[in-house]
Amino acid sequence: MNITRSSALGAIWKLGIGFIVLVSVSWSGHTLHAQLPQDVRDVFEGMMESLEPDLQKKFQQAIDNDTDKVEFTAEQFLRFRDNPANPFEGLDQLNVKKGGGNVALKFELPSMRDRRIAQLERQNRSLLDQVAEPAASSAASTVRIFSDQRQIALGIAISKNGMILTKASEVEVHDKVRCQLGDGTLHDATIFRTDEPNDLAILKVNSNRLTPIAWSNSKPRLGCFLLSPDSDGSVMAMGSYSVQPRSTVVGEQAFLGVQPITSTGGVMIRDVKPGAASYEAGLRDGDTIYLLGKTEITDVASLVKAIRAQRPGDRIKINYRRNGVDRTATATLGGNKISGDRAARFKMMNRLGAVPSRRDGNFPLVFQHDTPLFPEQCGGPIVNLNGEVIGINIARKGRAATYAIPADHAQVIVNELLRETVAEATEAK
Repeated sequence: MNITRSSALGAIWKLGIGFIVLVSVSWSGHTLHAQLPQDVRDVFEGMMESLEPDLQKKFQQAIDNDTDKVEFTAEQFLRFRDNPANPFEGLDQLNVKKGGGNVALKFELPSMRDRRIAQLERQNRSLLDQVAEPAASSAASTVRIFSDQRQIALGIAISKNGMILTKASEVEVHDKVRCQLGDGTLHDATIFRTDEPNDLAILKVNSNRLTPIAWSNSKPRLGCFLLSPDSDGSVMAMGSYSVQPRSTVVGEQAFLGVQPITSTGGVMIRDVKPGAASYEAGLRDGDTIYLLGKTEITDVASLVKAIRAQRPGDRIKINYRRNGVDRTATATLGGNKISGDRAARFKMMNRLGAVPSRRDGNFPLVFQHDTPLFPEQCGGPIVNLNGEVIGINIARKGRAATYAIPADHAQVIVNELLRETVAEATEAK
């Protein structure tokens, strides 16, 4: 890179979720270029819908040119810095003013795909191999889906004669996809039918040797272990069933109305105001919540997670402690409508430590588990320790959340899609 003018911005800053090398440059005919890592590409794509058109164009050019560097005018940089979808903290430390020189940002992230798994971690390969037997039964029905040479999703065989269920948003953006069956053969695939609300697609391949999945209607218990199998019978990752099936369609979120602070024996609450669900239930500043419903509250994260598992209007029992005395209350949770800016910011901050799916929300019915999958590992089955297929992984949401469509709901969707096909064929006669 030939820099004809540099400034104090030529330094390495640790900002937000990655390292950014920032330099203010004017160009002299040389192109700033470096290969774009997949993790950085995923973050770029995740920001796009929340950026202004000219900023979208900048990041799309980086994606198209396979580069991790983006050049802005000073004015564009300031707008990107202040956009709620920007997950990189610390950009306000840079002395950039309107009318100044261009700013080129190099985006880098520590690779999550190549992260070394410690021996005692749940995702350690030696541990996953020990629990692989239950996953083997669904391996023959699991399909890998590729575009060019890159895996973009998994799929589930739903009929012997070439029908495969997968995640729609990962396959629709590619002109050509191929499916690798359990025997290793590759087959060109076409999109047969889609269901947009559930982000599901049925692909069709020219084969009559598929092994249809055996769905189960078994209902998991909260906290039970779940396995996400690959097509070779190995376990990609293991997690636990954390939230019962619910809708994640955009709208109001359940709201207790407290400012939580982790303390000894639970979470101390502050800023309890008249009119809030917490106040109406009798909670006051200084109370310590240690149980919400049946969920033990040990820190702020556990309280937030327990509340988000509810819906506005739900009544929930709260065990709390005031001045050393244990008490109970029942709160009717309110609704907290998230603004566009807050929603965009929350979405991007949720990417810390994870690579969320292209579409990671707004599903009519999903259950949540904490298996750390990558987007290209969604679309396949999820099984319990008995090997029963209890759902299809549909999206990686964030650091500790992956969504799956329950098996009984998936079967209803598939039957409806195939029924529409029969109806259309009948009408055509």
